[in-house]
Amino acid sequence: MKSKSLTHLLVIAVLSSGLAACGTNPNGAYTASQQSNFSSLQGRQAVPNEYLIKRSGVAYLETPEVFAQKNGLLFVEEIQDLGVELFQANDPAAIDKLQGQVEFAEPNYLRSITLPQQSGVQAQSVYHRQSTSESIPTPINNYIGLIDTGVDISHPDLQGKLLAGHNTLGGSDVNDENGHGTYLAGVAVAANTQEQISGVTPGGKILPIKALDANGIGTDFSIAKGIMKAVEYGAKVIVLSASAPQQGKALTAAIDYANRMSVPIVAPAGNGLAAASFPGNYRGVLAINSIDSTGQRPAAFASQSANVTISAVAQGIRSTLPLRSFSLSRMGLKAGYGQLEMPGIAAMQAAAALALIRTRQPQLNLPQMKQALVQSADNMGQNPTLGSGRLNIARVSRGNTVTSQSYGRAPAQTAYPQQPAYGYATAPAYNNYAAQQPVAQYGAYAQQPRRAY
Repeated sequence: MKSKSLTHLLVIAVLSSGLAACGTNPNGAYTASQQSNFSSLQGRQAVPNEYLIKRSGVAYLETPEVFAQKNGLLFVEEIQDLGVELFQANDPAAIDKLQGQVEFAEPNYLRSITLPQQSGVQAQSVYHRQSTSESIPTPINNYIGLIDTGVDISHPDLQGKLLAGHNTLGGSDVNDENGHGTYLAGVAVAANTQEQISGVTPGGKILPIKALDANGIGTDFSIAKGIMKAVEYGAKVIVLSASAPQQGKALTAAIDYANRMSVPIVAPAGNGLAAASFPGNYRGVLAINSIDSTGQRPAAFASQSANVTISAVAQGIRSTLPLRSFSLSRMGLKAGYGQLEMPGIAAMQAAAALALIRTRQPQLNLPQMKQALVQSADNMGQNPTLGSGRLNIARVSRGNTVTSQSYGRAPAQTAYPQQPAYGYATAPAYNNYAAQQPVAQYGAYAQQPRRAY
């Protein structure tokens, strides 16, 4: 095992095909149409000049365009069900003057996925999916909303397992230009014995929401909008991997909304940090920590926080990788399949387990779902950073207690009946917002096209 000192890299630094940096306009303001790629913003905490605002009082009755014009702002886009709007302000003083008109006004924080230093372990973990004498049930209508970098919709092992998703960055499709989302999708639903791919729920479905760019970076606006879209499209559990130290009120509101709709949110507990990062440290999120390929101890990149629900293996698991638009040579990986280790793997397994729990017991509320997940865990001793223990998928699939088993190699894939194929339809592209005009309707938002984000 290599040293536990980690070099936390943005996934793009190692994985991405490398896209051009976004530009700026002459006066230095970042326009929304440029925010489908955040490579030039790496190292920043937030998108320059962008603010998420929730208006209150009389100000809420104005259209966002009128509110923007009165306060020296530029209205970009809104998340209507949250009452959260994205504005640009070249002068930060304009935000300071909003006191008394808003419930909150905060920067549009950046959040990213991370890839820890890879240990080079190639042995398949025997704890990824414990053997069970009965087939894993298909989580019918309990889809996993994957808010990530998108998914390679052309991958043969994901055919019939992807629902029509959404792109919250202003694009017209959910194709993965990074690789992280495709990898997590395979962890949950792919099955290919020849490639040693054994997803947690091979009969399950993924609802891909592309909220992170090719660099693995997104904003609180793109992620919050992704949560809302996932709930709207029928996801029954949502998994997030992007994080940052700052807690955002807009993202908190979106998580709370999902919880009110009885949709659990799952996220990694953190990345080798003493304290869990947001959203993993939020009370409305189930934080999942990472265990190494032995299944017996925390992974080198596991969070050191005690704010953990349960843990799952995040090392020694092969999965799907994009067939195109993905630079793999620097990691010694080939297009299509590979083996990585990262915190999102553990979170994805827990999300798949929750989909199974909802299938077996659809009447459960959120606290009961959490309790069922906790009860599925194998005891790992008195280690608070591992939560209630190690996820045991066999116990979840049976709905009762089973003994965790170990094997000399990864268990062979069980044959599963073919499910009806779902047609994949890409989300329509957003039209660029034309010149903003005052709206005569008082007390309602304008229903004209918004600027692409």
